Amino acid sequence: MNQIKELPHERTHGLDFNYSVWTAKTELNLCKVPWNSDYRDVVRFPSVAALDNYLLNNAGAHVNVEGATYARFGKPIALSIPYNVAQEFNYIRANNGDGRSYYYFITGVEYINPGTTHLYVQVDIFQTFIYGTTFGNCYIKQGHIGIANVNAFNDHGREFLTVPEGLDVGGEYMIVDQWKKNIATAKDTPGVGSPIGYSILVTTTVSLEGDPGTVKEPNLDSAKGSSFENLPNGAETYVFATLDHFKRFMENFSDKPWVTAGIISIMAIPPYDYYDIPTVPTDIGTDLNVLKIDVGSPKSRYTTIKENWRDTLPIPARYARLDKLKTFPYTMLEMTSYTGTPLVLKPESWDYDHATVVEMPHFAQPSPRLLFIPYRYNASGPHDPENDFDDYGIFNDGGEFLDMATGIYNFPTFALVNNSYIAYMASNTHGISFAHTSAEWSQQRALAGNENQFNQAGSSINTSREVNRLGNNAAIQSTTLANETAGWQALQQGGNAVVGGIAQGGAGGAASAASGLANTAASYAIGANQRNQQLGIGLGLSQGVNAQQTGNATYMADTNKHYADMAAKGDYQNAIAANNAKIQDARLIQPTTAGQMGGDAFTLANYKWGYDVKVKMIQPSVMNAVGEYMLRYGYAVNRFGKMPETLQVMEKFTYWKLIETYITNAACPEQFKQALRGIFEKGVTVWSNPADIGTIDLADNAPLEGVVL
Repeated sequence: MNQIKELPHERTHGLDFNYSVWTAKTELNLCKVPWNSDYRDVVRFPSVAALDNYLLNNAGAHVNVEGATYARFGKPIALSIPYNVAQEFNYIRANNGDGRSYYYFITGVEYINPGTTHLYVQVDIFQTFIYGTTFGNCYIKQGHIGIANVNAFNDHGREFLTVPEGLDVGGEYMIVDQWKKNIATAKDTPGVGSPIGYSILVTTTVSLEGDPGTVKEPNLDSAKGSSFENLPNGAETYVFATLDHFKRFMENFSDKPWVTAGIISIMAIPPYDYYDIPTVPTDIGTDLNVLKIDVGSPKSRYTTIKENWRDTLPIPARYARLDKLKTFPYTMLEMTSYTGTPLVLKPESWDYDHATVVEMPHFAQPSPRLLFIPYRYNASGPHDPENDFDDYGIFNDGGEFLDMATGIYNFPTFALVNNSYIAYMASNTHGISFAHTSAEWSQQRALAGNENQFNQAGSSINTSREVNRLGNNAAIQSTTLANETAGWQALQQGGNAVVGGIAQGGAGGAASAASGLANTAASYAIGANQRNQQLGIGLGLSQGVNAQQTGNATYMADTNKHYADMAAKGDYQNAIAANNAKIQDARLIQPTTAGQMGGDAFTLANYKWGYDVKVKMIQPSVMNAVGEYMLRYGYAVNRFGKMPETLQVMEKFTYWKLIETYITNAACPEQFKQALRGIFEKGVTVWSNPADIGTIDLADNAPLEGVVL
């Protein structure tokens, strides 16, 4: 084996020997090499000596140039070598024994005669001039330095790995992992984690504290207001720890609708103690665990649902060193609460090692909601979640904060049924009692009036009878007086006549006087009898008329009293019946509701309240396409950097594609400097071992240590 010692880069060869002129006695070593003149693949040997050793060890023929020969591009070189031997080789090393070698591609072989063959050659600019060429700060568009850079994953990839590759990532992503956080669920069987349950928040205009009374003696106290979450509210707010507590409340207050009618909202919320809702145990006249909210606020919390999640991404082992696959668009996260407001998250933008989510509750009316915020999304700089929270919850964490949030925006609300009959009875209890009392009083007053009218009619009848009796007595006394007067007058007249007759006529006169006296007596008797008969007739008429009048008045009084009594009793019965009819009709009054039906209960009833983070990656076929591309060509870099002297940043091969190539030192003409620039600006793979070109597995190419960009 020929060994060539490393020579200094100074020109120690003859002045006539160069890449275009081979002087006499120049030795040509014909070789077969795996690289070619398109410069897609080149080999950077550790030194020129290593290159020469490789070529000499693989040389298949040796030819000495007898005289000076021009090695010009496109011009044939005549060599004393059989055609069938020459055509086996694609490379020539030329050395005149004075130190420096030149390297050429054999671009053509032409038969001249059995002992002479024309070769067409092209200088291998890379191998001839790369050793001793120094590169400056170049603009690197693409290459393996993006993979080998020890700082590549700084800031979770945002510093170096977010440069777009322009590769097709397919139309759909595939869910490769999922992290779940449960907060509440209505399901009574396991399936989505353990059942957690939920609480009920009640807002009411009627205070639930104190004695509510009964239907006959209801008691109603208006709410005294609250300042839950520092928001003024004239209503009061209560929390029932579980659904069972609220059901017992509904049962116990089902006969007290005058209290429950004041409820304006019944809302399901996550378990009250999960967010430390400030409550005070309150007595509402039952054995329920009722909690009243007056002042204070629920507290935000942060939950880490996956620690160091980037280390657990299911990237195929073949592409394990391709950290760029951990960034968007090759990997993405979708955080959702299944309310139609999912978040699409770029892994590199989540500025935290762990998947930490801030849960920010707001339960006070109006517009309650519960937000889920990826902690420090798009933030930068130092951070510590312990210092980002205070006693009132969370303050701005330096990230997107509330502008990047999903959550539960429409808590379900429910209605409570009020018994309208009981409510009517309670609200009219005193009115109903008054109606009964009023009906009884109306009856008693009517009966008393009837009795009074009857008594007045009886008194009037008795008065009429007494007046008739007094009239009859007066008539009798008047007739008696007339008879007595007439008798005395007749007696006086008869006495006078006797005295006169005796005085005038003696016995005859006396007889005549006696006869006159007799006549007077007879006349008196006739007159008295007439007056007595007339008195009898008058008395009979008067008594008959009076009897008819008093009889009729008595009948009228009796019948009027009977009718009035009957009417009074009928009016009383009608009044009582009307009152009872209202009470009976009240039984058919439609029940009323407190609160309202609304909100979105679907997720609570069928799945859960909470959030899931879905890890999505490009589909396997796309992953293979993208992964193989990156293994072969590295990452898009698009920044200035310095290539190492060896041009190697990987163990086996390193791809470079530059946009601006600065060469600070080169021992070659300008045309070859431009050619070197062209090699790197069109894209070239620099190999460390020629035997690996086109043969090794692309994944068998680990980064070298200490590479920085």
